[in-house]
Amino acid sequence: MAKKIVKQKKKLAHSGHSGGFLSFERRRNIEGFLFSVPWLFGFTWFILIPLLLSVRISFFSTVLTDPYGFEGTSTWVGFDNYVEIVKTPEYGQTVIESFLTALYQVPVIVGFALFVAVLLKQDFPGRVYYRVIFFIPVILCGVIMSYLFADSVGSVSVFSTLVSTNSGVLSRVFGGRIISTITSGIGTIMWKSSVEILIFLAALQSVPAILYEVVELDGATAWESFWHVTLPYISPFVILNCIYAMVDAFVDTSNPVMGIMTRLMNEGTKYGMASALSWMYMILTLLTILIFVLLTRRWLR
Repeated sequence: MAKKIVKQKKKLAHSGHSGGFLSFERRRNIEGFLFSVPWLFGFTWFILIPLLLSVRISFFSTVLTDPYGFEGTSTWVGFDNYVEIVKTPEYGQTVIESFLTALYQVPVIVGFALFVAVLLKQDFPGRVYYRVIFFIPVILCGVIMSYLFADSVGSVSVFSTLVSTNSGVLSRVFGGRIISTITSGIGTIMWKSSVEILIFLAALQSVPAILYEVVELDGATAWESFWHVTLPYISPFVILNCIYAMVDAFVDTSNPVMGIMTRLMNEGTKYGMASALSWMYMILTLLTILIFVLLTRRWLR
């Protein structure tokens, strides 16, 4: 009898009519669509349309009165903007430098984030407060962080003061150029690794404790446990953080390519070249990420 009632309820829920009105399943579908409408509107208005307009601008020599070329004042130049970008040595050199900078920044940021996440996972007094400290840069807006890093703004630069106070002794011990490069980037690394630390913390907490117990019974050290249990288990998160760090490095405001785009736009008549450079740079970034994913996909198996 109970099975018959359950079958009747399922049939009623999936039927086209429920008491002369919409079925439960169709109501849920409509509710889901209504909840997604604001996102669809925001995506279309703030992302999709600007992307399409950006593609259009890249084929025009624009003027301020007609930036999109709808009024006929701007001149259609086809792929001339792209050709000009390729022909200009400055742009190519800047793109290569930005890629090389990201090439060494990403491993440092991801490695530092993993190191800190492993430390913060340990059980010690005040662990919650230390986690908050490392996540503070994400809470603070970019403008505030830029003031902290700037040397020429205000009378005190927090990170520059710390570096200048201790870099003299450290330089004599470890070597001037190496330690200068490391210390000057400490604040930037802490700022850019905050999200990665949070992701790694979540990943580390998802590793089953029984795996550690098994390798401990086999006599594995903490180092061997990390390499043979922790790292293979969280390898998808390592790849995710690498991709996140790459995207963050490519679109960072300190990236020289972003500076060139800003300079071209500020000139007022080179919106087309700025748009062409942005699309070429985005395609190169996506190709880099695609190559990285293809090279590391065996880690996901």
